[in-house]
Amino acid sequence: MMVVPRDDELLTVQQVAVWLKVEPRYVYRLASAGTLVRVYVGRYVRIPAASVRSYIKANTVEAVNPPLPVPRPRRPGPRAHRYVRRAG
Repeated sequence: MMVVPRDDELLTVQQVAVWLKVEPRYVYRLASAGTLVRVYVGRYVRIPAASVRSYIKANTVEAVNPPLPVPRPRRPGPRAHRYVRRAG
């Protein structure tokens, strides 16, 4: 289990990938698209933890309780005419 980093902490691509449970390629793709803020420390890429938190918050969808299905009346099967009483 990963310890949740502080907002001012810079994370490696591998740490962000573990946190989001994705491949490191996807983290690089998010950073290249500008979805995640990236910081270059020399030739190394670092991602601020605050950027990852805002990405998670922006892409979180709340669950919606679907309405209960209304039961439809059952149609009689092919042999239902055998059991229907006829008036008369």
